[in-house]
Amino acid sequence: MVSYHRSYRTRLLAGLLIVTLLMPTSMLFVDARRDDVSANPIIDPLLAAAIENTSSGEKLPVVVYFPEGTTPESISLSIDGLELGGIEMRHVFHLIPAASLYATATGIDALSNLYPVQGITLDVERNILEEEIPEYYTLSSQDLEYEHFTETLAAEDMWGQGYFGNGTTIAVLDSGAQGDHLDLQGQLIGFKDFIGAGTDMTPGDGISAYDDNGHGTAVAWNAAGSGVASGGNLTGTAPGAKLLIIKVLDGDGAGDDSIIAEGIEFAVDQGVDVISISLGGPWMENQFIVEPSVLAITEAVDDGVSVVVAAGNSGPASFTINSPGIVQEAITVGASAGSAGVVSFSSRGPVERTINDPLGLHAKPDVIAPGSAVVSARWIDSDTDEYTPYEVEDYGANYTQWAGTSASAPQVAGLVALLKQKHSALTPTEAKIALMAGATDLGADSMEQGWGVPNVTLASEIITSGSGDLTIMTPRTYPTLPGTSSVQIVGEDRPDQNITIISTHSLGTVDVVLEGNASQFVRVGENQIFVSTGYNYLSIGLDVQSDLPLSSIGYYSGELTLTSGGQNFTSIEIEFSITTYGGRLLVDMTHHDEDLDDPSAYRYFQDYLREQGVVLDQFSGDPLLAPPSITLSDLATTEAFMIMDTETAYGYGEIEALHDFVEEGGTLIVFSEYYNETTGQASFGIDDYNRILEPYGIECLRVGIGEGPSTFTGAFYGVDNGGAVEIDPLMEGVSNLYVLWGSTLSVDPSVAGARGLFWRDTSKTQAIVAVAESGEGRVIVISDGSTLYDDILYDAIRGDADNLNLLRNLAGALQAESPRIFDVDLEADRIGDLANLTTYVFDDDLVSVDISVIGPNGEDITGSIAESLGYKYATNFILSSGGFFEVTIVATDANDNVKTFHKLFLVPLDPADDLFINIVTFSLLGIVGVSLLYVVMIRRKPKRKRSVEFQPEPQPDEYTPPPSIS
Repeated sequence: MVSYHRSYRTRLLAGLLIVTLLMPTSMLFVDARRDDVSANPIIDPLLAAAIENTSSGEKLPVVVYFPEGTTPESISLSIDGLELGGIEMRHVFHLIPAASLYATATGIDALSNLYPVQGITLDVERNILEEEIPEYYTLSSQDLEYEHFTETLAAEDMWGQGYFGNGTTIAVLDSGAQGDHLDLQGQLIGFKDFIGAGTDMTPGDGISAYDDNGHGTAVAWNAAGSGVASGGNLTGTAPGAKLLIIKVLDGDGAGDDSIIAEGIEFAVDQGVDVISISLGGPWMENQFIVEPSVLAITEAVDDGVSVVVAAGNSGPASFTINSPGIVQEAITVGASAGSAGVVSFSSRGPVERTINDPLGLHAKPDVIAPGSAVVSARWIDSDTDEYTPYEVEDYGANYTQWAGTSASAPQVAGLVALLKQKHSALTPTEAKIALMAGATDLGADSMEQGWGVPNVTLASEIITSGSGDLTIMTPRTYPTLPGTSSVQIVGEDRPDQNITIISTHSLGTVDVVLEGNASQFVRVGENQIFVSTGYNYLSIGLDVQSDLPLSSIGYYSGELTLTSGGQNFTSIEIEFSITTYGGRLLVDMTHHDEDLDDPSAYRYFQDYLREQGVVLDQFSGDPLLAPPSITLSDLATTEAFMIMDTETAYGYGEIEALHDFVEEGGTLIVFSEYYNETTGQASFGIDDYNRILEPYGIECLRVGIGEGPSTFTGAFYGVDNGGAVEIDPLMEGVSNLYVLWGSTLSVDPSVAGARGLFWRDTSKTQAIVAVAESGEGRVIVISDGSTLYDDILYDAIRGDADNLNLLRNLAGALQAESPRIFDVDLEADRIGDLANLTTYVFDDDLVSVDISVIGPNGEDITGSIAESLGYKYATNFILSSGGFFEVTIVATDANDNVKTFHKLFLVPLDPADDLFINIVTFSLLGIVGVSLLYVVMIRRKPKRKRSVEFQPEPQPDEYTPPPSIS
């Protein structure tokens, strides 16, 4: 890192010029029409953009908002008084002060000038959620015994007490439901179609309900399916509850947000106990206060109705909770894999508000429930590929197995019905607190699992013992995502996060007490806080300063408690570790086409890396330009490089750089690719992998493994499955592995350092894990990248395979034994002043750190080297001129392990700063112009369809493999 102080402004302007010229032309010129609508504070920006793209007279679906307390009658009178033909009324709400309508641009402009209109927004579309799940996320080992979600959630224990949800009603807002399904007959008390015209609210002769998608039938069953078609073996969580089916989505699973709000309003009017919503979409904060479904949910909870919403299937990245799941008062439900863990696709928190109260980062989801390989009712006309019949021989085509938070949310809605039957005066806040407080902690981050998997029986006991007085703080632990519980000693200052205090009664003023050794790094916004009934907020932050001594490395814990008069009301745990710097793992993201495998899909592995102080970074290039080629210089700042799911070819120079990287002490990790023996085709880059691995005596064989008994299921290998395992630190605690779609490896014992560690067969002809040593470094090869993914790990856990141990051992093996150089920082100010060079080097037995600085004229200008803290090394020199400064750092430990860092730092010529910037700017623009022209030419060429078999692009020079290592 280089920081300059004096001429920052000119360099910044030059940088902005480059960025501006790189922007698409359409972003540089603003249509004059935008001035009229974008400058209007009443019109939402999303609606303003939509107006620009509509033709004259075209009507848009919009929602108009009025002040709190405005009656439906006055709203109707105000809009009707405009007497405009460009406005078509759809619905005037009485639950919220708003109206939905169709309006032309002229009509929208007239509405924006109507007193007392507060805002006008585009009526956004919402969709069912399970469509977003990639195929490789819907994994399950169907050969393993099915785990009934009713058992996982302890619903069956409540049934044993005589509580099935009788006397309660659950409203399901979705695509409808098949009313004559065996498991739904007699369960429905009403059907309302807001998409079409079908309505049946007279249950005396049965309810005529329908579904034209299949999603709604599955959702409704999860809440209150009777189980008649399975002889009672398969049921929803509250089979005694009644269902009000409200159709707000069309046959494609889409519906306007205002329609969803209408459905919520209708459900509240009908006096339901619970509303289940398994739909949503991306949340844009400038819409938060004006999304009708969000406002309607808040009002429904205020009216005493519990609202349960699916978190979304946009994970595993943080900040992916879908709307309306972002509503604080709703019970937001993520997806678990039974009781094993959080499914990768499940959306994660936090929810961030920077405009609307409550501001800051907030915890979501609240709980998780089974959402992987869940059995539900099947609509009779469902597509067999989308909703495959489950156990046809036993149950006919009445059931299916599917995945998504859509399946999870109605299960929790059923749990609320069970609690409501037993505790008739239960409020939505009490139900939510009890389910959260009684949930089983799966050990995942609070922004992934919320409070964990609900145990409805324990929740009932909490309600009984609390006598209605319940208080919790969420998240249940701190720190959480988007950070981690591991902090490196080099320092970290994390943004404040909100702790939400949910209470069924007013606590008054309470003390905020922070205890434990973690308190020295944790800051809390207030020492006292007034806690009223409902939702209250308290800020918390983590500040681990830089330049800590090595003695600060260790585990820190504590507890944050709300207390008053000697009574502790609620508390959360605080625990984190300060670690040394263990090195860097670069994941190659450049050799992909469209199928990028984001490291967030393997959080378990990332957690193990953090425990070792290993930083995971991505090696990637600009997607608009040609991806960068891997060079030895790129690899000089990392200790390990990982290759997986390759889709584009490696050039000769890149392969040579990887070989040199290993020779100089680096660790190369290669996850092999799948080979389909039926079609005789290998996926992606198996040929390139073998070019890379050739010197090390390891070859990816064209022998496919990991094909289970059904689609998207893998297979088990190891000592219990006809295999063998060698004694090695990488294999500690590893006897069996679960693999999905991999290939095996051959190991040439004549190549020194090549070893197979985990064998498919006892004859040891096909390996699944192999290693090789070469020069100062090593190579680790594993059958397939599926070994990393969280989803596959859940199946591995259920099948008692040791994939987690393998990943933990792999992370431990990546903590480099040689010195690790964390960063090199050059601070240069003005000519004639001192320039400061600082580096951070970590090693338990570090002997020496040598620094060399060669100036632009070739002279050695290195000053004396000062060491502090056991890992910080600094030198300085007089900055006599600008130009290129060559910095070399050589660190050596007691075992003669050496780490070398070499880089050129560019310091501009201060007296001619503006001229320098101009030269650099125009030089870069020339390069960019040529590059963009090249991209345009490439994109104009017809695209070839990529076959399953990976075909490397022709190289300029014929590839000559290096000699084998002997």
